[in-house]
Amino acid sequence: MNRRQALGCGLPLLSLSACKAGLALPRGDARTLAIAIPGEPAGIEPGTNLAEVIGSEVILNIFDTLVAWSSDEQTRMEPRLASAWQVSPDGLSWRFTLRPGIRFHDGTLLDAAAVRYALERGIAINSYFHATMTPLARIATPDAGTVEFHLSHPVPYFPALLAQPQAAIVSPSAVRARGKDFARAPIGTGPFRFLSQEPDVALTLAANPAYFRGRAWLDRLVYQVIAAPSTRRMMLEAGEIDLCHQVGQLAALSVEDVSALRRNPALRVIEAPSQILRQLEFNNRLTHGPTADLRVRQAIAHAVDADGLAQRIMGGTVDRAYGPLPTANWAFDPAQKTRAPAYDPARARNLLTQAGFAPGQLSLDLITFTGTLWTTVATFLQANLAEAGIHVAIEQMEFPALRARHTQGQFALALDGRSPWFNDPDAHMSIGYLSSLATSAMTFRMPPDAALDRLILGAQSAPSQDKRRALYADLQAELTERVPAVYLFSNKVIAFASARLRNLRVGSTPPLTEYWQVAKA
Repeated sequence: MNRRQALGCGLPLLSLSACKAGLALPRGDARTLAIAIPGEPAGIEPGTNLAEVIGSEVILNIFDTLVAWSSDEQTRMEPRLASAWQVSPDGLSWRFTLRPGIRFHDGTLLDAAAVRYALERGIAINSYFHATMTPLARIATPDAGTVEFHLSHPVPYFPALLAQPQAAIVSPSAVRARGKDFARAPIGTGPFRFLSQEPDVALTLAANPAYFRGRAWLDRLVYQVIAAPSTRRMMLEAGEIDLCHQVGQLAALSVEDVSALRRNPALRVIEAPSQILRQLEFNNRLTHGPTADLRVRQAIAHAVDADGLAQRIMGGTVDRAYGPLPTANWAFDPAQKTRAPAYDPARARNLLTQAGFAPGQLSLDLITFTGTLWTTVATFLQANLAEAGIHVAIEQMEFPALRARHTQGQFALALDGRSPWFNDPDAHMSIGYLSSLATSAMTFRMPPDAALDRLILGAQSAPSQDKRRALYADLQAELTERVPAVYLFSNKVIAFASARLRNLRVGSTPPLTEYWQVAKA
């Protein structure tokens, strides 16, 4: 086996350990991975991360979860801090056996008490994690090597909840010693240790020499803050950065840049379908105002040219969405393709007239993120709605500000989306539409509705996949009738990588990358 083969050209990742033993990479730049990001990482420890994408990726490289996704397709789980797990016949109890001898970066030992502390802490202080863990009734630790989770109702995909970045295990001793400062210099068990952070410049991680799966190939990861897309592209083409994610961040490169980089032999463009969903959301808790009227929501849905957006504007970097689940989701109902509102500006104007709005009379504010993708989509929607006689004023902001506005309900229209942290249709349904969670995170803010809530929880806990698929088909039909949003597209996960990188495995759910196995030729 030559060095090129050892670095992963054509070999499965399972052979990585064997390759590693016989290969020494050069020092210096070859041992540092430079990753371009558009802004300061937020939430780089599990307790403070409210689904911020860049921070979530940092977490998965500093920390470990009990289990993780085992493949690019992400259809099954693999052990991490847990070596094995089993579920009770009634589906209400899950028992996880921990690997012995694992230590945090501060030298303290990982045990069941640490796992319980970390997860209970996250549920207590992280509203996003609290919302996803609502089925959990209690955690028990019968001995130092065993953690038991007892649920209020069966959740067939429960291990996937424990693979989320927000479920990563923090060092209890470091949290107690550092208090609020822990969020600025977090400590886990992962393949990389936090080294330094210079605000708005870079965040640097260093390899953990005692990592239980073996030392990482790389010495350092450097997340470089590069705000301008044109600068990110220039540095990528010049070899000054090694990697830039199109969907790993909320803003990356323009559609035109994607097309050009596909033709660059010095780079690899890695593409995969995803569970990411982008939509134009209504604030469904509003009882007054134009969008509280179903006819207005229907009019807006018919005014949007979703096919034109996916095919022309987004240049093949997305797949059209037809409802509350992406087409790549195993529970997607093909009937949604005919059920979804068709582009029909004349019908949109007629619905507005029925709702009492003359052409040009209706004005709405739209909040969305900063960045090339969001600007492109927002201005396209603005033009679509103008054709139907609706004036839209666009307000763009960074993620923390938008999240605050959204969770407080201070909006009528919001252009944003969901990037599920686990691969199950419930990743969209419960957190998005369950009325009890409406104000807990960035949701569709659904009003109280016992029947809809029962349908969501029934689909979540049904014992067979066939039964769940049928219930999710009912949910898709029901939500399409209510028009809580205009569903736009599902991003492909795209990474622009130096051709020198080997063993780069880009995740799709969530759209995050672990760098333990990555090397540079």
